[in-house]
Amino acid sequence: MEFFPKGGKLNNYRIKRTFKESIEPEEILLDAKKSDRLEGSKLELPINPGVFRIFVVLSMLLIIVLVGRSFYLQVIKEGQYAKLSDQNKTRVYPIFSQRGIIYDQFSTQLVYNVPSFDLEVIFNDLPKKEEERQLVIEKISSIIGLAPQEIEDEIYQYLKKNQAGFVLSDNLSQENVLRLEAEAADIPGFVIVKNIVRQYVDGFYFSHLLGYLGRLNSQDLQNNPDYFLTEKIGKQGLELFYEEELRGQPGKKEIEIDALGSEKKETISQQPAAGHGLILTVDKNLQIKLFDELSQRLAAVKAKRAAAVALNPQNGAVLAMVSLPSFDNNLFAKGISPEDFNNLSDNPYHPLLNHAIAGEYSPGSTIKPMIGAAALEEGIILPQTKISDFAGELIVVNQYDPSIIYRFGDWKAHGVVDIYSAIAESCDVYFYTIGGGYGNIKGLGIDGIKKYLDFFNFGKILGIDLPGEKKGLIPDAVWKEQYKKEVWYTGDTYHLSIGQGDLLATPLQLATAISAIANGGKLYAPYLVDKIVDSDKNIIKQTQSLVLKENFISSKNLEVIRKAMRQTITAGSAVALNDLNVAVAGKTGTAQVAGQKNSNALFVSFAPYENPQIALVILVEDAGEGSQVAAPVAKEVLDWYFNK
Repeated sequence: MEFFPKGGKLNNYRIKRTFKESIEPEEILLDAKKSDRLEGSKLELPINPGVFRIFVVLSMLLIIVLVGRSFYLQVIKEGQYAKLSDQNKTRVYPIFSQRGIIYDQFSTQLVYNVPSFDLEVIFNDLPKKEEERQLVIEKISSIIGLAPQEIEDEIYQYLKKNQAGFVLSDNLSQENVLRLEAEAADIPGFVIVKNIVRQYVDGFYFSHLLGYLGRLNSQDLQNNPDYFLTEKIGKQGLELFYEEELRGQPGKKEIEIDALGSEKKETISQQPAAGHGLILTVDKNLQIKLFDELSQRLAAVKAKRAAAVALNPQNGAVLAMVSLPSFDNNLFAKGISPEDFNNLSDNPYHPLLNHAIAGEYSPGSTIKPMIGAAALEEGIILPQTKISDFAGELIVVNQYDPSIIYRFGDWKAHGVVDIYSAIAESCDVYFYTIGGGYGNIKGLGIDGIKKYLDFFNFGKILGIDLPGEKKGLIPDAVWKEQYKKEVWYTGDTYHLSIGQGDLLATPLQLATAISAIANGGKLYAPYLVDKIVDSDKNIIKQTQSLVLKENFISSKNLEVIRKAMRQTITAGSAVALNDLNVAVAGKTGTAQVAGQKNSNALFVSFAPYENPQIALVILVEDAGEGSQVAAPVAKEVLDWYFNK
């Protein structure tokens, strides 16, 4: 079809005005103005070619849009609209499964499931008229105690996320549930949903281990599209790490809704399946004892933060783990208030952080057993090698300018020492020498130190079954150049040899390394869950201990280090533990920290000496000497543990 004449001429297409073409004689007598109008009215008006083209193009575009939209709605979106139609007829509600129970190693229950009720908002059921919706919101507000504006704001925020609904208020009080059922049962858009809430036994003692549950956020929904909006999900600790095992499988209840929004028919389309339980390696009574002793010591020295780890050195099982300050995880289970959350998150001592696995500290002299083992293994020293420390410091003269003297201090002059007395009395000069070299002793050097600290798994994740573990740091020349833009000096190696400088380790890493010395050379991965069980405690999965490394230190050299650590108790810096009725081996540590008034106090130990059953690490920040602050905590705990 042609819309325009050939040649493109439009002069012959004119629109003529519709008036009489003949003129009567009397009209000649009209005045000039009327005559002028008459002449003008006889003119013909041409169509602008551009306007005509635009009209045709717009008409074609309109036709295309209408046809395309019709195809999109009737064909492409047919399935989605059918689904939305079905959703308007049928509502699916969860039947929450019983979440798995967590027990200590003696099957003492550490958490319970308690029935609760949540108030859920269903967007499709809210009144469409603003006046009606406002009345509904005000009624709900009067019952649950949330301001109308807060409810409106929440609805608006979740609408922007394109969700079908959300939980407005969880863990409703019994009074509010009764009032909602009595006064607001027929209010559209709000539904009471049965749920469960976790009740943690001794929350303060176990919060960093067990963690807690929380509402689903946008990221949770994206990662877990099969979860219901009203479900809770593990947010920290074991609740997060073992979410899949603990959750179970919720059931589904389908309710048909008529055109007026009334419930007509209820069908159970899927029965719930209970989650699996966890039996931990933790001894509840040891956990409480360690927590209490550490808390008392913290108060006595007016310190604010501490951490402790107890392991079974024969397999890596965690017997107890404490991080202070702590918090009550029941606050989160019940729905924590903004005020309580801000108090925890803004606390400068970070109570929500598990410092036992995520606190990175200078290990101080507790690193000396590992440095000593490395020096023995590399042949840098023999057990009988003697080093003199009469000055109480290592004096190094600059080889290029003898007038420049560097002094690396010790906490006292020790006289002539060997590896046994050097560890027992914590002689810094001895470890400066075997670490960085001095005189006729070559020393390990930074590469040798790094090699063996790597064997002990410092600077690496150990893989404990908890979220948030940190790896610490083994600094070297490459690291210093990259992050400090500085050259590595022998002085850096000296500092590293006594656990200072930029060396960082977690309390868990120290406990794992000391365990390897205690058990004769096997470095086990630490773990918290011994068994995964069903609701009748039938074993679903048994954890097998994992050896990360072994045979990197000979049994002969390990025995030297073990004897030296035993001497720490019998005649060294922790002699206060010598009156215990169990033979203990240990090492004190006092780590200087920039910006702190006091040093960090550390003590690592294992017992019994001949057949170790427990390896224990105590760390108290900004508190002073390890022998005076940390060792007494270990003494009380070990005395109780072997006499309970």
